[in-house]
Amino acid sequence: MKSSRPTSELLELLASRGLAATTQRVALLAAVLDSHDRHLSAEDLYRELSRELPTLSRATVYNNLAALGNAGLIEKLETPDGSRYGPVARPHVNLVCTACGSIADVLVGDPDLEALIARAASTGGFQARSVSLSVNGLCSACAAAPA
Repeated sequence: MKSSRPTSELLELLASRGLAATTQRVALLAAVLDSHDRHLSAEDLYRELSRELPTLSRATVYNNLAALGNAGLIEKLETPDGSRYGPVARPHVNLVCTACGSIADVLVGDPDLEALIARAASTGGFQARSVSLSVNGLCSACAAAPA
C-alpha cells in the first residue's frame, strides 16, 4: 500500500516524538493517517499490511499502535466492538453506532468546541495533545431499521 504522504513527512513525525523509524512503524503510521475518516482495528491494519510486510506480527502491530497513540500521532477509540485507530484530527466528536459499529467524525474544527477545550485545558494549566469526544448511539440507518 503506497502512502499519500511522503516518507520524509512520516520520518519527521516519528522523529519529532522521539520514536525510531522502523519499516513496520512507518507503514502503520502511513496506513492510519491515510485512513481518513475510517477507524481501523488492529486486525484490519495487520491484514492490510501483512501482504506487503510478510514478517509483520500481530504483536508488532499492537505494540506500535500503542507507541504511536502514546506519542499523540494517532487516535485510539474504544468502541463496543473493540479498539479502533484513526488519524488525530482537530478536536472533534466521534459518533459511534452501537448496532453496526460505524464511526463518524463530526464538528471537526468547530470553533465553539475548540474554545470549550481550550477553556477546560487552561483551567488546570493542561496542554492537550489530542482531543476527541465519543457519543454512543444509533446511526441514522440503524435507527430507521425495523426492530
